[in-house]
Amino acid sequence: MPKCELTHSNQLHQLLVSVSRHLYVQKNGLLKYQQKPLDVSFSNLKKSRKEHLVYYILRDALSGTFFLEITTSQAMIPLLEFLCLAWEKGPGKYIWGLPEQLSIPKGLAVEELREGLDALGVQVVLPASGFAAGVRVIRDIEDCLCYLMGRMSDHRPQVLNTRCKDKLYDYLLGLNHDEQYNKYEKWLGAIPEQGIRDVPDRETILLNFQETDEPVSGVLWLKTKKKMRFKVPTWEGDTWPLFDQDRYYRADDLVCDAYDIADRDVRIKYAWDALEISPYCVDAFNLLADESDLLDEKISFYDKAVCAGRLILGNEYIQTNAGHFWMIIETRPYMRALRGYADSLREAGRIDRAIDIYWELLRLNPNDNQGNRYILSACLLEVGRDQEMRLLMARYGDENTCFIAYDKTLWTYRVTGGANERSNMMLQEALGSNQCVPAYLLGEKAIPWRKPNYYGMGDENEAIIYASHSRKAWEQTPGALEWLKGKRVSSA
Repeated sequence: MPKCELTHSNQLHQLLVSVSRHLYVQKNGLLKYQQKPLDVSFSNLKKSRKEHLVYYILRDALSGTFFLEITTSQAMIPLLEFLCLAWEKGPGKYIWGLPEQLSIPKGLAVEELREGLDALGVQVVLPASGFAAGVRVIRDIEDCLCYLMGRMSDHRPQVLNTRCKDKLYDYLLGLNHDEQYNKYEKWLGAIPEQGIRDVPDRETILLNFQETDEPVSGVLWLKTKKKMRFKVPTWEGDTWPLFDQDRYYRADDLVCDAYDIADRDVRIKYAWDALEISPYCVDAFNLLADESDLLDEKISFYDKAVCAGRLILGNEYIQTNAGHFWMIIETRPYMRALRGYADSLREAGRIDRAIDIYWELLRLNPNDNQGNRYILSACLLEVGRDQEMRLLMARYGDENTCFIAYDKTLWTYRVTGGANERSNMMLQEALGSNQCVPAYLLGEKAIPWRKPNYYGMGDENEAIIYASHSRKAWEQTPGALEWLKGKRVSSA
């Protein structure tokens, strides 16, 4: 490819299709990373017994912005379908429009493709090297993908397009940075005066291309009517299979074993294996949610866990046994799912929905072995639902814990008009329940990112957990932190 000076966006696009040499699909449908590079390329892909991850990339040579599709060697995307997807304008896209030139690797530049592109007014150029073709972006994508997989628990290849691509774009395109480092902004700023070339509709594009007799490079079709789809788990379909109790118990035993395993990847594998045995295994969904650091993924798995739990127990069982849950062993997976779901919704800012679930948990188990009343109290204070707080305190307000003592003190400060004899007395009682709390509420000590797994009454771990729940409510209450600081000093 002769060198040319790049002056504007969509002057030259680079088409890349690459087989991963490190990521492949296991028999259970999950991706696995192999550190030693696999000896695989398009030339020998048909001979491979593995299902490999495949990247389709269209990159703007000037700005570096790109469009990405991720699939596998058993669900390849026809080249024309990918180009149509890449050139169309749509939500979540950071490049669109026909280019003046398209760089195509020599192995893909068949005559039928070149003639069709020429009819669209797109000049085909052949890169002189992998560097000129923009192959460095493949390494960057795979490195970022492996990092994200370390935070996820759903390693199915079809999920990467829905859950990972936005995060890949954010990081690799620098979308949260200024124009100097933001490749998309650079692309927008370099659009020529005549604007972006319009893209014909798909039918018009396809008419310009003749079908090849053989796949390109032995595996890639230029265009085909054959649709290749990923396997969809039973719990992602419109209807769930019939419940089988024996299979459910087998799956549940497998998840119980998983919790005793130190290796995270093995724990995740056990959870997926359990769902293959029975999609009603609530604790398998709970485990996958617990293992994920991505909030949207957590919410998705807890949602499935709650759905599975309701299907197993049934509405009649839930209504009949409401008030005695948790003491009935078979209800505990469902209760864990509800709690995890509520916590995740709260973290995502969907606090009203979270409050509804915390109330439901207390209805099912008023004895509250899970400590749901503490989180609910913090939520009610945070959104100012004082009447509901009154109901909660009427039920649990006599409890001698720092969680109730401090939240009840803050609520009293609010509803009685600030510092007065009653609120001052309650604050002294709260300080007596745990003297470590003020330092975390006042910001004198930082709340650790990773919360303690256990605590004792009056100790620092209890203070950390309380402050992580309720600090926002204290900060939102005018004068409350100043009042707390003054009373702590006077009582010292």
